[in-house]
Amino acid sequence: MDILFIYPPISVSERYARNVGTTTGGNLPPLGITQLSSYLREKGFKVGLIDGVIEDLSIDQMVEKVLELNPKIIGLSALTPNFHRAIAFATLIKKRNPEILIILGGHHATILPREILEQNDCFDLIVHGEGELTAEEIVNKYKNSGWRKNDFTNNTDMLSKIKGIAFKHGKEIIITPKRELIQNLDELPFPAWDLLSMDKYIPLANQYKRTPVINMVVIRGCPFNCSFCSGNSVFGRKIRAMSPQRVVEQISYVMENYGIREISFWDDMMTANKKWLYEFCDLLIKNKIDITWTCYSRVDCIDEEILRRMKKAGCWNIFFGYESGCQELLNNINKGTTLKQIENANMLCKKVGIEIRASFMIALPGETPEMARKTIDFAKKLNPDYAQFCITTPYPGTKLFEDASKYGTLTGNFSEYNIWNAVFVPYGYKNKKEIEAVERKAMREFYLRPKYIWGRLKKINSWEDIKRYLKGFRFFMGFLGKKTDKKKS
Repeated sequence: MDILFIYPPISVSERYARNVGTTTGGNLPPLGITQLSSYLREKGFKVGLIDGVIEDLSIDQMVEKVLELNPKIIGLSALTPNFHRAIAFATLIKKRNPEILIILGGHHATILPREILEQNDCFDLIVHGEGELTAEEIVNKYKNSGWRKNDFTNNTDMLSKIKGIAFKHGKEIIITPKRELIQNLDELPFPAWDLLSMDKYIPLANQYKRTPVINMVVIRGCPFNCSFCSGNSVFGRKIRAMSPQRVVEQISYVMENYGIREISFWDDMMTANKKWLYEFCDLLIKNKIDITWTCYSRVDCIDEEILRRMKKAGCWNIFFGYESGCQELLNNINKGTTLKQIENANMLCKKVGIEIRASFMIALPGETPEMARKTIDFAKKLNPDYAQFCITTPYPGTKLFEDASKYGTLTGNFSEYNIWNAVFVPYGYKNKKEIEAVERKAMREFYLRPKYIWGRLKKINSWEDIKRYLKGFRFFMGFLGKKTDKKKS
């Protein structure tokens, strides 16, 4: 095997910092390495993939599995909360078989390449930015070196010419310029779903209506600049989209080959280009494609006409970042939206019949418990179908991370950066316990209202709905429980 892609393990309970049960769902394919796998395979390389999350593997189990496969290269991808697992895994692999070239990519690697190399000797190369073209060049050059690790990693002149990487040369850390982004996404092959245990993936209960479900990213980039988000650090602020025809072709492919009945679109902004979205919806309608789907949007990027078209094309649920019930706090995070726009989007979705998943943030910069009270009351007034009250997490690479000390105190333990632990304590709060108490209060007050419970019961139309609601109730009860820092080794 030429290259084996690895996604390190992290359980649902770890991600949500609570015991939310093992059957509540919450896992979908790791799209980044699944896309990279198909891209390199199309270029003629032998590729494998291990998703440590869905396979429920410990670090030791993953190491043994990898040593059996004996790849020439390991391509690790990690987010901030499971980055510590990538370190643990790479350290053990390097000790057991130092001849394997270990490459780290993904969101966390893109944001902190220098810091990662300064603090860790287990990674040979870091890939920062969009990965396909960089990965292809690395693997080609490694193959041309005869798969000889020392010859490859010591060839500083060659490595310095590869865009989008970082590496150590003695004590010096060299970071090459970012690579140009892929402009025509239609040229990319479909993700290598065949390398995954597709029957094991299922989202959280409020994120699907029909199974099997699969996630897709068909649009890269986000033109907005919220201070808490680092999403455009990898794909940039300019939007690049697959053609609507290519997206429909991909949907038809997964329906035919995997029996998929629903798509969860993970694009940062599905509704940014309304012309594109109209064409996409019209193709689904014209071809009578029986698929339901969900997506992410912003309250200032929808109107009644586009919502009706989306509804007709199968969209039943949209995720919006409402964030706060205080305009001052929205301004503090550079959200660029108003309370009036939130209320209007909320009203339009209800009018059209598209369900709403609304995200609110607790402990925003400048916030006090009294201001959080306004957010809770605002959420109850709007009464979206689902609400999440996450705890503000200033991720590395964000403006909020840079400015955190202006607004409060921040822990440096990245394993707790999961939007459910109080890693950031604004000066308006006494401590993290007060923040977590507000979060639990928000969940209780929103979900335990008789009006809300009756509204959900009236929407039950099938046995599938009943099963989803039972899973959702289990998840909710776990959320009201104590925090857990239990980690799988």
